[in-house]
Amino acid sequence: MTREGGLRVGMVVYDARYEMVGVIDGFDGVLVSLSRPTGLTWQSRWVSVRRGTAYERRQLRAIAALHELRHKGLPPAR
Repeated sequence: MTREGGLRVGMVVYDARYEMVGVIDGFDGVLVSLSRPTGLTWQSRWVSVRRGTAYERRQLRAIAALHELRHKGLPPAR
């Protein structure tokens, strides 16, 4: 599914309202459902969401890797 501005499910985006990077899980009218690798989910208006930059995509991958390490009970790499 694609929305105005080229937003689509699975896309990494930056939500200006919450100042966080997340992944689009779905759309409900004017709302976009977002999530992070940590399990945090939220909704925001699609007009406050924009495509994630290369830096923000790397940031989300780093969060996912850290969460996976912490979930396993291993200390993070230094």
